[in-house]
Amino acid sequence: MAVEGTLRHRAAGAIGWSVVRFGGDQIFGFIVFAALAHRLGPATFGVFIVGLAVAEIGKIIAQGGLVSSLYRAKEVTPRLADTVFWANLAMGILVALLCFVLRRPLANALGSAEAAPVIAALGLVVPISAAGATHMSRNLREFGHRALAIRSLGAGLVGGTLALVAAEAGWGVWALVVQRFASEAIGTLVAWHAFRWRPGFDFSWSTLRAQWKLGASVAGSQLLLVALNRAQDVILSRMIGIGAVGVYRTAWKSIEVVAQGLITPFSTVAVPTLAKLKHDMPAFRRGYVKMVSTSAMIAFPAIAGIGVLADQIIPLLFGPQWGESIPLARVLCLLGPPFALNFFADPALTVLGRAGVIARLAAIQLTLTLVFCIAAAPHGLLWFAVAYVGRAYVTLALQMVLLQRASGIRAADVLAGIAPALGASAVMAVVVWGTGDTMHVHGSATGLAALTRLGFLIVQGVLVYTAVLLLMLGSARRAELGGLLRSVLTRSRSLS
Repeated sequence: MAVEGTLRHRAAGAIGWSVVRFGGDQIFGFIVFAALAHRLGPATFGVFIVGLAVAEIGKIIAQGGLVSSLYRAKEVTPRLADTVFWANLAMGILVALLCFVLRRPLANALGSAEAAPVIAALGLVVPISAAGATHMSRNLREFGHRALAIRSLGAGLVGGTLALVAAEAGWGVWALVVQRFASEAIGTLVAWHAFRWRPGFDFSWSTLRAQWKLGASVAGSQLLLVALNRAQDVILSRMIGIGAVGVYRTAWKSIEVVAQGLITPFSTVAVPTLAKLKHDMPAFRRGYVKMVSTSAMIAFPAIAGIGVLADQIIPLLFGPQWGESIPLARVLCLLGPPFALNFFADPALTVLGRAGVIARLAAIQLTLTLVFCIAAAPHGLLWFAVAYVGRAYVTLALQMVLLQRASGIRAADVLAGIAPALGASAVMAVVVWGTGDTMHVHGSATGLAALTRLGFLIVQGVLVYTAVLLLMLGSARRAELGGLLRSVLTRSRSLS
């Protein structure tokens, strides 16, 4: 229990700094996205998204899941660290070359010939990211989130500023490319500065082979998860049109920015925390459920709020030309529970060395996504979104069964952990929706009347959610949550 207490304290502080870091990244990234949305059309966004899909896959291939070995190892030896660093960098350079050589075939295969130069450019980002992956992992292994948070905010500021300047200069899609380059480059510099380690040349083929099996499994699972997400873009591009990709991803971005900003800080801390608890499975299971339930309390109401207020938020943030994204955002907000549980299940299974389970689950998810989405695409974007949400809940049930078999974490305990947040979010959504229907506002989404209505509904939603949540939580859970929040705030104040 002493170990649990120490880890809980360190994890709370790490979560606080992760919130700062990921929140800053998401805020600056979202500002850039919104600014460009006012200037660019759906087709332009679609071209960038197709190119980004290739870069994301290349990044996973380059790192090969090897950085996960730095979390699992009892001790990170110089040989292990050097081997992982140089293997990642070499693969990153190879991926960049392949993206340049194969840019046109890849673009044509993805349904957008215009994406070829974007694919080539974003391929160059892969070795930049690979150069900082080892430093980042070693820093996170030691709960070193503070330094990364402080410097990541600077990286987001610089990258976002450059992208906005490029957008004002009329660079179009290349403004997004500039932002990606800047954020990855500065992120690597941040990682090197935060973890003062210089790689040596103690590269070992035998060490690489020893880590490759599980690393390859982790990378394979990550590839399947990226394919799961980006398969939607390919289907839309080829069956509906490149413009549909931009409309769909703008709706998705509205939900994703909340999920990434509010759930990722918890899931990032999950790996080192659960890794240190894996030899005490009862503590491991308790830690897992607490992290999932705590993140759900923060993320669920925000995601639900985006869905309910999409008719005001999307025109306000992106412009009136994105009206087609409103009904899609309302459907996609139903992904709250699958988002929350997916973010934690994979780290838990990785810590337990069950990468094969992750791979099987990802393969099933990808297969069902292809089946559901291909069947729905001829019926339009709305049914496409409905099909994806339906698929997410089908595979969520399977995920919980597999997680229970692998770790003993009971699905009933997980559902009980998120039930208060889910119930309170549902009540909040109904109240805000009903109130909004009685407050008719005419004119622009940026007008005073519209902004006043939006502000009132947000405040109302916060108050309703908080009141209902406190009623649904037991006294012990309320006290525990209060202690966790006080710990996070105390550690965060140490910034000064």
